[in-house]
Amino acid sequence: MHTNHAPEVDTKSKIFHIAAKLIAQKGYNAVSMREISEHSGVSKPMIYYYFESKEKLYLALINSGLAYDENQVQAIMKEEMATKDKLIKIFKIQFERCQLYPEFIKFFLHMFVKIEDTPLAERFRQEELRIKHGLMKLIQEGIDRGEFGMSVKPEIAVEMIIGTITHFMWHQLNSKKKILTEELAEEIIEVLFKGLNE
Repeated sequence: MHTNHAPEVDTKSKIFHIAAKLIAQKGYNAVSMREISEHSGVSKPMIYYYFESKEKLYLALINSGLAYDENQVQAIMKEEMATKDKLIKIFKIQFERCQLYPEFIKFFLHMFVKIEDTPLAERFRQEELRIKHGLMKLIQEGIDRGEFGMSVKPEIAVEMIIGTITHFMWHQLNSKKKILTEELAEEIIEVLFKGLNE
């Protein structure tokens, strides 16, 4: 990164951080650009210069997070390793991200669990479905390779994976001690795919 772009990057990052935090706390409709300006210390004209509108700022938040998730999952899916190991790696990346960017994760978890009437809600749902389909494809790959039982339903497995990741990330966000570890990621996948009978 060139140093002459650093102030711009820092300013946009500050806006992102505060917008994500406020929207996670209060919801999209209850947050104003004035409030984002006051909490970030960035003037309203400067926020509008970068994002043009609250809707475009919201879209930028969604796109950046979804693009990151999609790129990470796609890269892992292409790696030569067992399907179970790919799932463990996905868990580990999400856990690490939760600890590095807690406010950003709160923003996304808020969107997953609370359906709000926003201009971009439907777009987010479509992207969410695309990510789920990618994970279902991964599970199906594991079934086809004989790593998982033929009775495994990819749709249910994916909902369990997402639900489990979400649960533990919320738990981490509400705790002062470190909960999300590499060992936990491995243990979760073992339980999910060995079942409770072993």
